[in-house]
Amino acid sequence: MAVLLLTWPAAPRAQAQRSGGTLTIARPVDAVSLDPHFETTAPGAWVYQLILEPLVALGPDMKIKPVLASSYKVLDATRIRFTLRRGVRFHDGTPFNAQAVKFTFERAFDRRNPGRWASLAGPIKGVEVVDDYTVDIVTSEPYAPLLYSVAMVYAGIVSPAAVQRLGPEFSRQPVGTGPFKFQEWRTNDRITVVRNDDYWGPKPYLDRIVFRVIPEESARMIALRTGDVDMVLVPAPAQLGAFRRDPAFTVAEAQGLRVVFVGMNLTRPPLSDVRVRRALVMGTNRKAILDNILEGAGGPADGILAKGVFGYAPMELDKRYPYDPDRARALLQEAGFRPGPDGIMQREGIPLVLTLISARGRYLKDAEIAEAWQAQMRAIGVRVDISFLEWATVFTHVRAATLDYHLFMLGWVTTTADADYSLLPMFRSNMAPPTGWNTWRYVNPEFDRLVDQARVSTKAEERQELYARAQAMIARDIMFIPFYTTKEIAVMRSYVKGFVPHPIEYNQGFAYIWLEK
Repeated sequence: MAVLLLTWPAAPRAQAQRSGGTLTIARPVDAVSLDPHFETTAPGAWVYQLILEPLVALGPDMKIKPVLASSYKVLDATRIRFTLRRGVRFHDGTPFNAQAVKFTFERAFDRRNPGRWASLAGPIKGVEVVDDYTVDIVTSEPYAPLLYSVAMVYAGIVSPAAVQRLGPEFSRQPVGTGPFKFQEWRTNDRITVVRNDDYWGPKPYLDRIVFRVIPEESARMIALRTGDVDMVLVPAPAQLGAFRRDPAFTVAEAQGLRVVFVGMNLTRPPLSDVRVRRALVMGTNRKAILDNILEGAGGPADGILAKGVFGYAPMELDKRYPYDPDRARALLQEAGFRPGPDGIMQREGIPLVLTLISARGRYLKDAEIAEAWQAQMRAIGVRVDISFLEWATVFTHVRAATLDYHLFMLGWVTTTADADYSLLPMFRSNMAPPTGWNTWRYVNPEFDRLVDQARVSTKAEERQELYARAQAMIARDIMFIPFYTTKEIAVMRSYVKGFVPHPIEYNQGFAYIWLEK
């Protein structure tokens, strides 16, 4: 079996770097947690990926790069052996070793309190310690994307001593081996990390990074203009052209792997009727939203996977369900609804009212899209009542065993760039929350069989074919309306150097930025 020796990539050296200074980054929402055991969304990962490091990671070129493992060897279809880096210490001074890796994985996969990563990591059975600096990660069945699963940001190795000492507080003050250390978290205001001067790898240039919460899009851009912050994430699309033309600023951009959508709860009538779901899709003018609201800051979405993900197959939703309000109204009538006196469809005297939960600012233009879509639904006779809540509250609702809303605005990024990461935990029948991410509660044994077969196959062509069939099945039974695929865009003052945008939102490269001022 092949042994891959990994070489730590040097920090950017194309220009003369300057050490010191504070980088202030504005973003729309606060973290849910700083513990990957609980937080699998970007607002937390942006911070803890600087503090907690996995064994390997995916670089901006989507290739595996070393972090806490110096090499690995694929022993067979269910086992990879990792040689760990020596001389590494956690921020609390305790040593990084094989026992720490074992502790982290056992904590994440503890059946009594499984981490959210566990539902996304595939059939990982556990970690076997070979010696102090060698571990085997073992799966219960062949699993082709295993290395990419270990490379996820959620797989950051935690300090066992800190977890035991801090208990639940670890989620607010994590301790890892990374280039930055946690310093402070003021909820809904800012999180600060400071340089780890004892870091085992190339030392960061910045003294500290401050992640500020500025919910209003216009306020974030003003803060950048005035120099109150140095970088903005989730910038205002309408202002990107002006910032690109202004030499005082730099706009960095990468094609993202996230799809932003409205999901449908199939356990809540009338969404259990596929005719109603298809009506909602055909009543949605996705192009108008893309053109008029996103203004080039997002790309068209054709399904639940973005192009660039292994296993992607076009779902051809525009052909299956072209924008056709008349046909949408006809489908609702086939489902037993008739126009009411106020134009809202009704059945047996009960108006067709759907409830939608959304954050305001978690995803680019999420609130504006929700309101525009609400108007489009009104045009086909569907009233949508929107509840805008804080992101952490939305996340909690969506992850609960019971979802009390008909609809939810959500985004999903295929963090491993492999379809298994999305199709199995999001759609398999046994993956309803809180176990998995089947937030629509889709139940289809035939679909289950396809994704199960694809997961254990080690033949790329076979997996591609199985995933294409699975996506065609989802398109037929449609339970979401995709609005756009993301572009990972950051706008910064021109003195901010060294930032390389990453296609995966969670993995943005803040660690080796320097300030040329």
